[in-house]
Amino acid sequence: MNKNYPKDYFELVQDTDRLLDKPLKTKQLSYFQDAMLRFGKNKYNVIASIILLVMILLSIVVPMITPARFYNQTNSALSTLPPRMPLIHNLGILDGTKKFKEQPVDIETIDPETNIGFPIGFSTDYIDMDSVTNAILVGSIPSPLYRGGTNELYINYDKDRFSIVSPENFYDEETEETTVYLITIEADSEFIVDIEEMESGGVVTIFFIEYIADAEAPTSWDEYTELGSITEAGVHTISVAGVPEGTVGKVAIQYELDETSIDGSERIVFNSVTLNREVSLGDASEIEDDVFEGYRLAIFDQVAYGTTIVVDGEDVLISDENGRYVRRNAEMTVANFTYDVYGALFAAQERIIGKEEYLQILINNPGMEDSMLPDPEYPTVTSKWIFGEGYPLSQVISKDSITLGGIEYSNYRVMMDGSYALGFDDIPFFIFGTDVFGKDLFTLIWLGLRTSLLLGFLASLVNIVVGVIWGAISAYYGGQVDMLMERFTDIWGSFPQITMIGIITVLIGPGFLALFIFVVYDGWIRVAKVTRLQFYRYKGREYVLAARTLGASDRRIIFKHILPNALGTIVTRVILSIPAVIFLEVNLSYLGFGIGNGQSLKIGPVELTGTSIGVILNDGQQQIFAGNLWLVIFPTLIVSILMITFNMFGNALRDALNPQLRGNG
Repeated sequence: MNKNYPKDYFELVQDTDRLLDKPLKTKQLSYFQDAMLRFGKNKYNVIASIILLVMILLSIVVPMITPARFYNQTNSALSTLPPRMPLIHNLGILDGTKKFKEQPVDIETIDPETNIGFPIGFSTDYIDMDSVTNAILVGSIPSPLYRGGTNELYINYDKDRFSIVSPENFYDEETEETTVYLITIEADSEFIVDIEEMESGGVVTIFFIEYIADAEAPTSWDEYTELGSITEAGVHTISVAGVPEGTVGKVAIQYELDETSIDGSERIVFNSVTLNREVSLGDASEIEDDVFEGYRLAIFDQVAYGTTIVVDGEDVLISDENGRYVRRNAEMTVANFTYDVYGALFAAQERIIGKEEYLQILINNPGMEDSMLPDPEYPTVTSKWIFGEGYPLSQVISKDSITLGGIEYSNYRVMMDGSYALGFDDIPFFIFGTDVFGKDLFTLIWLGLRTSLLLGFLASLVNIVVGVIWGAISAYYGGQVDMLMERFTDIWGSFPQITMIGIITVLIGPGFLALFIFVVYDGWIRVAKVTRLQFYRYKGREYVLAARTLGASDRRIIFKHILPNALGTIVTRVILSIPAVIFLEVNLSYLGFGIGNGQSLKIGPVELTGTSIGVILNDGQQQIFAGNLWLVIFPTLIVSILMITFNMFGNALRDALNPQLRGNG
């Protein structure tokens, strides 16, 4: 339906006003402002960037605020301490305890009711009793920790005899004492030889040889006294009537076949060799057994003699004696348990200190001298006293003095607080534990990360500068220039990496500089290839053609029009190459071509030590089988977090620097 409206319904507005363009009320964003706006749009990328920044700051700050002795000085007393964290340790997590497996048990501590024994060298005060379990290990190790078992004497292929002889001394590893192993022949002495198994057609001969100090070693069996022979398994008695009473010497056992060994399997199995002798005790006497079994029998020396003949004017030794002597089915009781390593290490310990150190401790601790009291167990002994609680010394066990030239010199045997003895005010918290050298792993990781990050950043900086220039020129000009430059990079990058690092190491030696040269010698090629692909992608676009038509120079087209569009992908690849460089350093350090302990490099005010993530992991992987897993877990965790954050940061940076996404923030 049509409607006709009168003219007076309409009114012309602003017919006398002058209209002008109004300025924009919003400020135009620059390229980098817009990039940062898009970068911050993804909160996960922001979180990853913050974590990455914190890690970089920690790598700078932690080594600066930590006393140098925690990561520079070796302290064997603090070696491989497990992690112990404040607050959390009260919950039983990361509390400084360590699980020990298959530790030798002191047989004398085994309870006949529970059949549980405690390990050698560990204080029962710090063992979690509920965690203790015992087991039996069967082995062939000639160690006093293994008991019982048999000892087997084999004759090698194409030989017909072999022998063992008792040593002169016996060293007990448990007591760390050396015992004379020589045998003294008494009245009515006899050897009792217990043979469990013996090949038919063989003979066992028992010999005795007198021990003469500083005498030359025997060269043949003619110097031995034959006591008797055995031709079958069982318990046999061998008389020593042919040896004068009081003779000191060694017993030898020879196993001989009636023909040469066919396959080297012929053997004799010993249970024990016992010397029964009558020992005089004043008017009476008793039979004393000197038993050689288990470990004592296992450490008999192997011996073989031969005949020397002259062949073409030279002495040639010919011998039908050779074989091997092994231990079988020995048993060792071991314990598995949880141990409070910190409690045991920092407990009060006995020490001997001089007078000056003792007086200095009294001076440094006001009130300590006033707290002195006589030892309640020995109230009348003036060389023993105790101190009040909270002081470095809890007790003086004894005092020894000597006067020389009118000056008294004293030594004090004291019970000293473990923390004080090791240079700590209280029991410390090593939140990542310590390494094999007793250094704080937490500080070492950040110190090593600083070195690894610097290597990654410097290498990436050189790679991006060289690679971008090379790839941009190659792709922009194309044709013959591109072909020649590409063939050069193919040849340059074709050398085997292991060969190149070997050559570099030989020329300048292992260290930071060699590793840096190796990382950049072909690292720029990957950046160049990425740049080349991106330039081929963008150099034919309309805006590039327009810029060339308007007379823009090649440099302006490359760096103003093409490179900004390709920068996102290039930067992402370079950012991700930083953790790749760190992983490469880990591998090379493991092979011995990387940074090593004891090396250092000074760059201005910053001195880089030989510690890096690769070195830490290399040291830690050798401790995996010892159960010190934290030496690998924490460095690996840090590297993993570093890789993830670098990845997220690189992807976010790629999107932020992409001009095609401008205005989408």
